[in-house]
Amino acid sequence: MKLDIKWLGFFAIAFGVFASVTEQTSAQILVPKVTDHFELSLPHAQWIMLAYILTVCALFMPLGKIADKIGRKPIFLTGLITLMLGGIIGSIATTYSVILIAKVIAGFGGASIEANGMAMIADVFGRKQRGKAMGLYMSIIGFSAIAGPLIGGYLTNIYNWRALFIFNVILCGLGIIIALIIFRNKELNIQPNQITGAFSFDWRGGFLSTATLLIFLLVITFGNQEGWTSLYISSGIFLCLLLFFLFIWQEKTTKDPLLDLNFFKIKTFSLSVTTRFLAFLSMSFSGFLMPFYLIQIMGFTTTTVGVLLAPGALSMAIIGPFSGQLSDKIGTKWLTAFGMAISGSALIFLAYLNINSSITAILLGLTLQGCGAGIFMSPNNSAIMNSIDSSHFGIGSGFMNLIRATASLSGIAIATTIVVITMTQLNFEPNLSNITDSSDNGIKLSFISGMKNSFTIAGFIMYVSAIISIIRGEPKSMNNS
Repeated sequence: MKLDIKWLGFFAIAFGVFASVTEQTSAQILVPKVTDHFELSLPHAQWIMLAYILTVCALFMPLGKIADKIGRKPIFLTGLITLMLGGIIGSIATTYSVILIAKVIAGFGGASIEANGMAMIADVFGRKQRGKAMGLYMSIIGFSAIAGPLIGGYLTNIYNWRALFIFNVILCGLGIIIALIIFRNKELNIQPNQITGAFSFDWRGGFLSTATLLIFLLVITFGNQEGWTSLYISSGIFLCLLLFFLFIWQEKTTKDPLLDLNFFKIKTFSLSVTTRFLAFLSMSFSGFLMPFYLIQIMGFTTTTVGVLLAPGALSMAIIGPFSGQLSDKIGTKWLTAFGMAISGSALIFLAYLNINSSITAILLGLTLQGCGAGIFMSPNNSAIMNSIDSSHFGIGSGFMNLIRATASLSGIAIATTIVVITMTQLNFEPNLSNITDSSDNGIKLSFISGMKNSFTIAGFIMYVSAIISIIRGEPKSMNNS
């Protein structure tokens, strides 16, 4: 296969992923505008984001598995079409309910694209180039995450919130055209339809995994708000555990499971997935708490905060391809361990920020964390995909995305709990509006103490992950070279 064909394929996949990620990240701008337009309460407003997140997380694995069976191209294209449909519905929505429907439809599209994007990259690029391609893929996601809020802010300032949906419709339309043209090339090695007889799918496993994830995410989201010992949350935890064990039983007893549990007998796969979960768990601590620190404690404007947060994301996006390319030559375990150690050190550094910290110190900590993430992610992704057979890339990619999402939401819940407990122990009400309105530095210092405890714990989790990365070794060759 000619190299240019591979990179044309990469471009088509990356364009679709860009459309999906910008749709998700621009929601940071969309939600406040829609909230004002429809005069929504905060609990109603959060469901605009939850509708998308819950749909995406619930469908990552089923859609990845289906793509392994019927081919990745049709699922990817269906995702673009569905994402565009969600944008069309959102752009003409006249009620809050229609907005929610649009986000659910868009969530189906986003799951179809993101569950297969990494799998398609792994298909197109053999083992010797996979690290480099994974690095560039992570860069696309990083730049998309930055572009979403920037584009969203610009369009809503010039036009209104409907322009965000229209912009995504245009992006998806272009993505469909590009994909249809490039995917026609028969030299592009993307897994085709594998079905030789009747189509079979683990519907029970799909239902149980979806139900388990939905309840888990709802418990994580509302645990602090309702109270972890409340009847609703306690019942949710019990039901989640029950469904999880039923899912495990189903996967062990069915002939063609949604998620082959034998994957976890592969040392490299199981430990790489573990480090991925711990990494995103830890990084979400700072991703969630730093904006509050910068706005409520330091008093920066949202524009300034955007500028301060950008270098971390940019450094991750820039370093990722180089780390991925290097992992193709020297292996993955030492790079993943090194990246996690840097991120852990950055979190420990950020733990010592206070009310008088300089912008230089803030930028240094965030940039260092971004560098560590950039070094870690691409080699770790390669290690996971290289440890399983290419016929399972779809479910592997879907599972990796699921790990990222659940770890991030879990990290937010844990970080919030740590801050709440710390502030309560210091005799301050853990109400963020009180921090902004108060002239008493005591409540601000109590928040900083909670943030310090959170970041310190996250830093040590990263160090543990670095050790696990060294222990896991290198993946054995199980797929295309």
